[in-house]
Amino acid sequence: MTGILITKQNTSGQSYYYVKLSYKDPISHKWRQKMISTHLEVKGNKRKAEAMKNEAIVNFSYLESLPKEYQADIDPNITLCDYLDQWLSRKKNELERSTYESYAYRSSQIFNYFKVTDPRLKDVTAGTIDKFITYLLQYGKTNRKTSVKEPLAVRTVRSIKSILLSVYNQAAIDGLVTTNPVTLVSVHGKKNKDYQENMLFLTESECKDLMDFLASDKTSHFYKLVPICFFGIYYGLRRSEILGLKWDAIDYVKKTLCIQHTVVRVKTTEAKDSTKTINSYRTLALFPTAEQCLARIKAEQNANRKFFGDSYFESDYIFTWEDGKPYGPDYISKLFCKATKAYGRPEITLHKLRHTCASLLINKGWDVKKLQYWLGHSDTSTTLNIYSHFNKERMNEMPDDLEQLSESCNNLFQ
Repeated sequence: MTGILITKQNTSGQSYYYVKLSYKDPISHKWRQKMISTHLEVKGNKRKAEAMKNEAIVNFSYLESLPKEYQADIDPNITLCDYLDQWLSRKKNELERSTYESYAYRSSQIFNYFKVTDPRLKDVTAGTIDKFITYLLQYGKTNRKTSVKEPLAVRTVRSIKSILLSVYNQAAIDGLVTTNPVTLVSVHGKKNKDYQENMLFLTESECKDLMDFLASDKTSHFYKLVPICFFGIYYGLRRSEILGLKWDAIDYVKKTLCIQHTVVRVKTTEAKDSTKTINSYRTLALFPTAEQCLARIKAEQNANRKFFGDSYFESDYIFTWEDGKPYGPDYISKLFCKATKAYGRPEITLHKLRHTCASLLINKGWDVKKLQYWLGHSDTSTTLNIYSHFNKERMNEMPDDLEQLSESCNNLFQ
């Protein structure tokens, strides 16, 4: 671990010392950094700051040590629930918060089922796993209104099974089991093709109608969806990317918009200076209509900042409540769902606006690679999937094309 002193200036112009530590993560083996404020002004405090730097290197040396769950010898008679708990602790150190929370949520089903008998990890058989899977498919969830046990969705059961599969793979690595019983079990139900996304493509006129509906009543909660809907339709941004937009991502000189920050939620709302994949980090053109949209948002924020005064929350986010606090992802999704129901098109979701953006650009003649970059897909397979869905729809909508092409053969059949 190494440490250096750096200086930062606050809004009032005063400069303070900060300690910048660099260390190698013991799990990922990647270099990471940690910033520590000394609360010391630069003038006259060089020695004190140096001493605090050396002290910080000692105090934070534990960051380069493996967590105890990686170091401890594991009891060969450990129960499935206890080992699953240790496995989740490891994942907490390895995964982003949203991904970890998703794992923890799925794992709760495993805990709830096996805590009754609390079997040892090594005693669980393929038959035990099969009974568990069957139980989930019949009684996996409880109806909140009636308290009656109901079947859990096949797709959810498959994701729970995949967690168990990973747990036993790790157990084999740890030398606790010799075979993975989960590999012998299948989740019977819908096939993968039944889960293929039902894509929806709005036409240009339908997009305008939807936007007009949202903007029709400025006193309605739906009105705040207008700019969000705009960036969904014409930029094809994901919800996390729309809500993660900050003013410093807009370059009015170069006329660009940089997608570099996201806001996601599973159980906890999390803001990240990263995108879904490395390809999702992209710089897009800022066209005039988008500038007008942003100008209106900026004017509204300035008016709100003046109204709320000192209680206004400064965040630099573009999409915020009137008091400046950023929107929560779930709130926007639920509000959009209410809006499309009121519009009479409940099948339109926020993510389907992204598909619409793709279809509009395909109609304009964009090729696969250009569209892939604009939408931030990790590879062309996802982009090609949208292409194929759109082309199937368009093929069925234009039967006259074949009639016109075949007219030269009319005389052959008379």
